[in-house]
Amino acid sequence: MDVKSAFLNGFLEEEIYIEQPLGFIMSVTGGDKFMLAGFKTKMKEMFEMSDLGLMTYFLGMEVNQAEGGIFLRQKSFALKVLTKFSMENCKPTSTPMAVGMKLSSQEDHESVCETDYRSLVGCLLYLTATRPDILFAVSMLSRFMHCCNQQHYKVGKRVLRYIKGTLSHGIHFSRADELKLIGYTDSDWAGSKDDMKSTSGYAFTLGSAMIC
Repeated sequence: MDVKSAFLNGFLEEEIYIEQPLGFIMSVTGGDKFMLAGFKTKMKEMFEMSDLGLMTYFLGMEVNQAEGGIFLRQKSFALKVLTKFSMENCKPTSTPMAVGMKLSSQEDHESVCETDYRSLVGCLLYLTATRPDILFAVSMLSRFMHCCNQQHYKVGKRVLRYIKGTLSHGIHFSRADELKLIGYTDSDWAGSKDDMKSTSGYAFTLGSAMIC
């Protein structure tokens, strides 16, 4: 439902913390089509709004709702990113990052424009909403926003080459799966070349879909 006039934000000079009153959150879910139709009718009587039907596109994410489940991807946004960085005709690669790649801020590489590098990493970070397969590589690249060099930028371009070959990838939430949230965690041992600090990592699945 698309509400034509909604007041979403109030401006305050000071920070405040409030607890929502009981009954403030009302979730309308279920498979009763008559109940949902009645709810929509009542809402239209109170607000100027229109029924847009099933969601197909939201904040750069394509939403495909079918009998088997829901599939989310960002193919159109990924194509825009490839065009933005002149990588639309690049040769695809099979992995987002080379095995054993260690990035550092101490190595002697020519510096690059921080604005361009931050823009690249920012686009990749947005793609991770439906592409957890690139999350590790992007998290490594995001460490060097303040001291980026040619090596970092080259690794970022490799992620784009991987995306070029996997444009149709996304997240599928299967209707048949039991939606259990399962987490895994691990860490390396003094993996940073700059300060020898260890890095912890985690992965979470919801049903059969990797979400982060």
